[in-house]
Amino acid sequence: MTRVSRRAQLVTFGLLALLFVAAFVLLRPQLAPLSDGEYVAIAKATPQGELYFKRHSSSCTVTRVWNVQVNCDYTAAPGTPTEKFRVYIDPRSSQVIDVEMDFNP
Repeated sequence: MTRVSRRAQLVTFGLLALLFVAAFVLLRPQLAPLSDGEYVAIAKATPQGELYFKRHSSSCTVTRVWNVQVNCDYTAAPGTPTEKFRVYIDPRSSQVIDVEMDFNP
């Protein structure tokens, strides 16, 4: 049976702790510097947003995880398909990453 010295154990533990701290610092979600209303305004300013908000006045929800997601879903009546408009925004640069839409203009 091979014995691992206490020094090797401490160095290994230190390296693992350093790895976890570095991962926590580098991979944590960014704090969104803008308010919900400002993110909704960015979503409305996209060409798809202008088209969507010509017919809909539904409220939008803002979700912050790794990026900012603006969800604007509208259901006309029970049993009808939901019309969806979603915009993904990079919180560091406030640039639109992707637009997902499913509605009839």
